[in-house]
Amino acid sequence: MPLDPDLRIRLDAWREAAGLEALLLTSPFSVDWASGHETSIETGPNPFAGGPTLLLVEAGRVALLYPDCEAPDLAALGLEGLAYPSYAPAGSLAPHRHWLETARRLLAGNNPRSLGVETAGLPAALAPLVADARPVDADLAALRAIKTPREVTALRAALDLCDHAQTVLRTLVRPGRTELEIWGDLRTALETRAGRRLPLLADFVAGPRTGDIGGAPSSRPVAAGEWVLADIVPRLGNYWGDICGVIPAGEPGGRFHGLKKIAGEALDLAISLVKPGAIAGDIDEAVRACIRGHGHEPYPHHTGHGIGVCYHEAPRIVADDRTPLAPGMVIALEPGVYLPGEAGVRLEDVVLVTATGCEVLTRHRRNS
Repeated sequence: MPLDPDLRIRLDAWREAAGLEALLLTSPFSVDWASGHETSIETGPNPFAGGPTLLLVEAGRVALLYPDCEAPDLAALGLEGLAYPSYAPAGSLAPHRHWLETARRLLAGNNPRSLGVETAGLPAALAPLVADARPVDADLAALRAIKTPREVTALRAALDLCDHAQTVLRTLVRPGRTELEIWGDLRTALETRAGRRLPLLADFVAGPRTGDIGGAPSSRPVAAGEWVLADIVPRLGNYWGDICGVIPAGEPGGRFHGLKKIAGEALDLAISLVKPGAIAGDIDEAVRACIRGHGHEPYPHHTGHGIGVCYHEAPRIVADDRTPLAPGMVIALEPGVYLPGEAGVRLEDVVLVTATGCEVLTRHRRNS
């Protein structure tokens, strides 16, 4: 989508306050966030690219370095483009040489001492050119954690797909069907709703596998009385959704209702604690104490995490994260209860931190 003007204003204000004339963004997450460019991830890294896509942000200029075989719609994005030769239908390939030459042109004229550089995706070939630049990875993570109104709208659209997934699964999960059969039908339903291909991650397991937290769908049939633990994570445009629910195959047996009640209570507690100024690690501690209070060992994963152009962003709701929550953060909360090798339940909702508390953006538990 076109460059978010609110995001650009915020980024420029931070750059100027930091005394920097320019920023070089190197990770695909930050490049997509600050440019609106959509990095393709369905097939992995482009073998014809000579290096990562880079973005240089200056006062009055946002310039994207990219391989010519991936030409984005620069006019729609409001970007200046620097393309380099990549795929050659005939003859030898030299994309790295072309990428490096173009990257040098991108950085020409910038004083390294007034340049901020994201080091997360910085290639070694560029390191000598920016040796005196200021690392800005932590600053970018904090900036990305606070969403603009346009980003919240994009996240709502991705989360609508997540809610739709949980609704559709109630019609797809039946005894005798394999995890892969159900997963294939779900993916088709989500891409049909979106009207496009979707990068899509998931924990999608049933039966005893639910006690081991997650994993990819397998050819194992779902038995009557079991349930599917479905943690569905689609990317729509540049923004990710994330949601987890449990769907029974027929009348659930075993400890389903008891585990679901505990996980739901823990999730409700987590949501109630989200407000401006709340400390991420304190929420994690309180929710784990809730699980212990029911006689279970706490889950071996995080209590929650931010989402945006990456499906795990700041803040992290973990014990050692002392980040105070702030309005505009969008956080997925996902406590679970697991009996290894036997059964498990994880429930997840996504919330937007508001001025007075939070808004629950997902609806699947209210609609179930």
